[in-house]
Amino acid sequence: MDTILQLYSQDATGTVLREYFEDADTTLESVGHVNCILTPPCISDASTRTAVVRASPEDGEGAARRLQVLKGAATWLLQAGNDNASSGGGNSTQLDDLAGKLVNTLIDIGQSFPVEALVESINAITETIRQQRHPHNSTFELLSRLLVIAANAETVNLPDSHEDITGVEFRDFILDRICTAPWNPKSVLPLATVLGDVDMECKQLEMAIVKVMKQFKHIDATDLPHLTYNLLLLSSKGHQRLVLRGILEFFDRLDAGGDVAECLHSDNPRGASRLGFSELSAVQSTVILHFSFAVKQDQELGTELLKHMKSGKLAFLSPFSLMCLLTMARVHRFEDSVMDYLKASILSILKDEERTRKETWVSHRPAHVAFSKYYGSLEYEGVSPPPILSMFCSIIKKIPHGMDQITQSIVQCGVYIMDSMAPTSPWKASDNNAPKRTKLKPTDYACELGASILAETFKTQESVRTEILDHIMSRVVTKSASTMYFLNLLEVIVKESSEALIEHLPRIKESLDYLSFLSLPTAVRLMAAVKDVAAINRFFRDSLLLILRKALFSKCLGQQGDIRLSLYIGLMNLVESSPALVPIVFEILQAHFVQFYDKTGARLAPLKLDECVANSRTGGESSLIEPLQFLMSGVVRSFVGIRKSKRRTPRDAIGVDNDLVEECQNDLYKLVLGLESTGLEDFELDKTSDFHMASNIGVRNNMYASLLIGCFESSIEYLVLRQQTQADQSSNGKATMSFHLHQHSEQGGQLSTESVDLVLHLFTKMRKLHDIVREKAVLPRGKKMGPLGEASVLGLECITRLMECIFAEHAVGHNDPEAQKLKANDDFVYYITTVAHMSLSKMQASAEVLKDSDYDYCRRLSSVLVREFLTSVRPDGPRALAAGAKGKDKNKSMLMVGIEALTAGLLIVQRFYPLETPGVERQDLATSTTILHNTKIVCGFLATTLPQVNGGHQPDQQPSEVVAWTTSRTIKHDVDSLAAAYCQFLQGLLEVFVNETLPQVKEAAGILTMIQILSKYLARPTISNTPVTGLSRMDSATSTDSAMDTSQLDQLIHWLIRVCRDLPIDDAALTKALLSMALSLEQEGSSPEENAALMAIDDGGQPGSSRQPQWASSGASVSSVVSNFPEAATCLRLAADILVTYNFNHGPGIQSIPDRIGPNENDEQDEEMPRLVALKREIGVESRFSVITMRTAASTTDVLLAHVEGALDSLEWTVGKLRYCELSQSPGSVNLNQAMDVDAFSSSSSSPSVAPPRYAQPLNLKSAQKFEADICWRLEVCMWVLARIAQACIPNTAAEHLIKILSRCYKVLTTLTKHYLNPLNLPASNLFESTSGSHSKKGSSHSGKNRSSGSSAGGANYQLPHGFLRVTEVVGTELSKHVYNFLTYFQAMDSDIQERSFARQNGAKKKGDKGKANKDKDDDNNDEPMMLGGGTSAVKSRQKAKILRESKLIPDLIYMMEQYERYVIQLSKKSKVNLTQYLRRSTARDFKIQIQRLGDLGLEDRYEEEQHMLQQQRQAQAQAPAGMEGDGDVRMASDHEGLDTALDEAVDEEEEESLVRSRKRARH
Repeated sequence: MDTILQLYSQDATGTVLREYFEDADTTLESVGHVNCILTPPCISDASTRTAVVRASPEDGEGAARRLQVLKGAATWLLQAGNDNASSGGGNSTQLDDLAGKLVNTLIDIGQSFPVEALVESINAITETIRQQRHPHNSTFELLSRLLVIAANAETVNLPDSHEDITGVEFRDFILDRICTAPWNPKSVLPLATVLGDVDMECKQLEMAIVKVMKQFKHIDATDLPHLTYNLLLLSSKGHQRLVLRGILEFFDRLDAGGDVAECLHSDNPRGASRLGFSELSAVQSTVILHFSFAVKQDQELGTELLKHMKSGKLAFLSPFSLMCLLTMARVHRFEDSVMDYLKASILSILKDEERTRKETWVSHRPAHVAFSKYYGSLEYEGVSPPPILSMFCSIIKKIPHGMDQITQSIVQCGVYIMDSMAPTSPWKASDNNAPKRTKLKPTDYACELGASILAETFKTQESVRTEILDHIMSRVVTKSASTMYFLNLLEVIVKESSEALIEHLPRIKESLDYLSFLSLPTAVRLMAAVKDVAAINRFFRDSLLLILRKALFSKCLGQQGDIRLSLYIGLMNLVESSPALVPIVFEILQAHFVQFYDKTGARLAPLKLDECVANSRTGGESSLIEPLQFLMSGVVRSFVGIRKSKRRTPRDAIGVDNDLVEECQNDLYKLVLGLESTGLEDFELDKTSDFHMASNIGVRNNMYASLLIGCFESSIEYLVLRQQTQADQSSNGKATMSFHLHQHSEQGGQLSTESVDLVLHLFTKMRKLHDIVREKAVLPRGKKMGPLGEASVLGLECITRLMECIFAEHAVGHNDPEAQKLKANDDFVYYITTVAHMSLSKMQASAEVLKDSDYDYCRRLSSVLVREFLTSVRPDGPRALAAGAKGKDKNKSMLMVGIEALTAGLLIVQRFYPLETPGVERQDLATSTTILHNTKIVCGFLATTLPQVNGGHQPDQQPSEVVAWTTSRTIKHDVDSLAAAYCQFLQGLLEVFVNETLPQVKEAAGILTMIQILSKYLARPTISNTPVTGLSRMDSATSTDSAMDTSQLDQLIHWLIRVCRDLPIDDAALTKALLSMALSLEQEGSSPEENAALMAIDDGGQPGSSRQPQWASSGASVSSVVSNFPEAATCLRLAADILVTYNFNHGPGIQSIPDRIGPNENDEQDEEMPRLVALKREIGVESRFSVITMRTAASTTDVLLAHVEGALDSLEWTVGKLRYCELSQSPGSVNLNQAMDVDAFSSSSSSPSVAPPRYAQPLNLKSAQKFEADICWRLEVCMWVLARIAQACIPNTAAEHLIKILSRCYKVLTTLTKHYLNPLNLPASNLFESTSGSHSKKGSSHSGKNRSSGSSAGGANYQLPHGFLRVTEVVGTELSKHVYNFLTYFQAMDSDIQERSFARQNGAKKKGDKGKANKDKDDDNNDEPMMLGGGTSAVKSRQKAKILRESKLIPDLIYMMEQYERYVIQLSKKSKVNLTQYLRRSTARDFKIQIQRLGDLGLEDRYEEEQHMLQQQRQAQAQAPAGMEGDGDVRMASDHEGLDTALDEAVDEEEEESLVRSRKRARH
């Protein structure tokens, strides 16, 4: 080697060394020299390698030496990989340095190597790779360079073959061999780099990408980020969507764990599948960093990710994809796009959650079970929306493991969701919108989601706490639309992160300075949010009290009446909740109250009402400045609170001035006596006073009357509570809260004779004043004053004690004469019952929270109401007097008022003690504890108020001793059993009301409302114990028919249907309520077969209870629907009864159809006669439901159409979900719903004994095929119902509703047809699952994938489900045919109505000259408005509105039918199935303008005038210059619009009914 270097140094061109090698070639010594150079001691010298190459020409023996150098270097590199693996430390570093220098030298001179040398070296390296041996990493750099050089060669001779190919073909050949062979895990990363450096065709690039992604599970987890980045760089050449899908799917499976990640297991002990949570989070954080950098370098990658996410709707949403989106939001270009996508996705998820809760056939949610949301409640696979909150919580847990770069994006996302989802009106949001008072919408749940995200981030991430608080305070100060939601967030932060909030208290304290400038709801919510901070931090509490005292003493008592009213109500609540503060409240209110009553007696009236109303003496515009009745009520309650607290006041409590208390007691008693003795004329409020609201005096007097009535009520409250306080002080019992009434409450409830007399005298005056005002006052828009007690100021304590006193239970032979005196005054009993109803209703509608005392009063009131109004059978009781409608207000009986009060009590318990937590609230052990507590409260309430055999409510009675009224046996103390017993009692009561000589239908409707509320407490079937529906029911075992095996809910449904079948209820409102409730609950039942048996009809067409219905038997028929889908029996029978009641709208009447066709009459009969005979045999000739009569048929039709409309709305949603349900089951998507929910549960759970595993095993969910079958069955039911109604002579209003629903039905049919016509393009390959895995079996049998492959093969394997074929048959043979007949009937009915209307109008005009027009019109139609001056403007305005409505109905329906048939034809051609055999063309599609009908409206002359005007305009345009043509066109368009808006006329509903009845008589 020294000789070679010496010769090379003499001549750097290599000429001398070349001569030396030529001489050596003759003696064969050059080979030895080259081999010597390639030994490890010499190979490190780059000068030696360069000298040899330059001294070797490219032909002859020099080429051989070059080949020897390249071959030897490649051999050494391949061997060096194994040596490197076996060695370590310094030797490994030296080898890496040596190999790098060698490869760099070879790359520099690579162009000079002959092609044969390149091919031989490339093949050697390729074979090493295929044998899963790992060469040195530098070898792959050499391979990529050699492949690039070889690809530029014109021809390449394949080894072991005489075939010559191009260099590009050789490159592709090598790449194919590499990609089709197994790889050594150590070679994956450098091979990915090689593939990135080599140009490839599109298909070859896809193969290479898939090959690299399949190696994810084999390599070390630490190499995943680098490999992912190389893959992202490789995607710049193409297939970015495939790369993103593979990366997302891999990490989604790792996050899911369990069976989902089973396909990712490998023999590598350092593989990703063996990582724990923290290690996996660290790997993912590095991957996210690489992804962020790649997106910044190639923004097309971010665009492809958004397209990929949007293509799957919600199927591809996962924690890892969310992290990718959030880190991508840091790029300015994608910030808005990502946030908008997240907003739309979250709103869609929440809407789907709301829909799944609503559609019981899609989800069977377990009743009263905590954590039911996490163990699955959906019946079909792939329908469940992603658990978005759990995903965000999972991401937030990963932030400490290197995910700091997405923290700002999470905060930005939470704030953006809350701001964008809040109500659009800031005044509505900040002042009047309280999210807890009304039913929450998906947007409200979205705001709660954003608040939960920010609260969780605040709890764990210190770096963003200041930013989150700044967002909250800025919304409060600026009165943002989302203020209430941010205040809810502040309350959660205070409760859950109080320690972390301590250092940020100065920022919160700054916002309190604006407290006086905030609106009342905002200020109240802010105080509620920070009250816990004030309890634990003294400095903050002192600052808050200082601010509140300034506002209280300087403003509140001197502000407007509304502010004073809010102050008084707040102080009265404070009296009940904080007894220690009662003395302070008493002193404040008493000092202010003395200004408004006369203590000297110098005035005729004891109250200074004139000082409570502004401008009362001047006659100017009056306004209320002092709500005196609430001020007096506050004084009374604080006074009573002081008397109650005297015997239990602790030593360190706030003292009270006893002299002031005694003085107040005397003043109140004198005031009561003064009000009792003073006449109304002393207050200037007698019958001669002006109460008209149009004058200032009338407004003032109305305010006086309102104040005085309230003061009367406050006086009554004082008398009752004072008497009760004295009784309590004299008794030795201690008042404690329990589930039953206390014995001392009945004894203490007795009033003295003086108190009773004063109460009745005050009530008499109050009622007299109310009657005067109600008679003379006229409110805006002609409204009258409500009933007495509608705006009462009486508290619940006073109401409860009065009710208990009046309706107290006494021993036999012992009656309280004072209570009897109150009970004998029917007006007073009606008044106090009304007050109880109004108070409970107000509490249910507007209260934020329910205090324990309020619950106790509500329970006691409900017990009294049940005992007196439902179970009592006294001859003078409310039930006995109900027929006389004792109440004078709105003709409402006292019984009805009591039932409404009971309903309000049930609603209160249902609202404030829910047994489930809908929405996106965080589910944890605290939630479980709350649900268990609520269950106990509900059980206690039902047990206390449940009508019992022994009367119940005994002092020593235990909850477990409840004896049901209906069964006379002890029942279980659980919600389901108690609610069922309650419902059974009310069911019997409803039947009694209906069967009265004069049916009490209003009271029965009220009872039905109570049953509907209690039905929500009945246990619903769960997935595990519910008989399956649809086709799968045929495979399930037949359940027993015993009553013991039937659930309470099924018994209630069975009773509802039996009542509708047997009781002749001829009331439209009650019938509508019964049918609506039956149809609604039937969707949640589990034994529809029993209900179907109730509608059985025998062969003679008569009702029978033991035979199944006889339906048409050919092809798709109703019998097959009922046998496979018993839930449809009720709807189909209702539709049949409507048809029987209204009769056919075409053809013969149902009575004239023969029972059967003789053997010789077939040829003589019409082809429709066999169908009509079969239809008559199917539906009978009489209504099966007794509630359906001519009076109730219209309401029944509305109920059934509304039910079908809701079903179609559900089907439209499920068809859309079906498409992406297939995508959720595809190999490219991982369903993480159950896994993510369980993760969220286990992370928040502190008890390991109840924490579920990381991945919950899937339940026995139904596949997409069964989902499709169920959809088709339900759609077929809707079509049969619509086909039956379309044959009936329904009235015009119902006809319009039917046309709209038919349009909706054909729209759903079109969507379903397009679903089969254009199946979803699922991913062609499965990246991570093996062919033998369970998941691949699911994917391989997927119907959508089979349809897709079949369609690509020309439709040979394209199979349509049997259910869809049935649907297509029913549409063509039944629905469409009857729709066309119905349209003919509808147009004929419209023409007849118009003719009668025109004749009536002409008759009125002729008689108008004699002055009798108005009288005749009133005789013809009492509901028609009187026309001024004999004109027809009022009628024509109604007619024009009807024109505009009807002009769109039929064309829209026809268009939807044509669209459906269009896609059916396309599907028929594509699937090679003759679906068009059921389609029928009809002439009803041809329309024309009937010019002669214009004269009916008197528009004939107008039409001629407008035609003349149009002709003149055309002539003017022909003469005008070209620039004026546009204006003429606009004028012509406006003229045509004016003509088109008045082409037809309409009549009222009474005429339509008469026309229908006349047609029915004509049929018979």
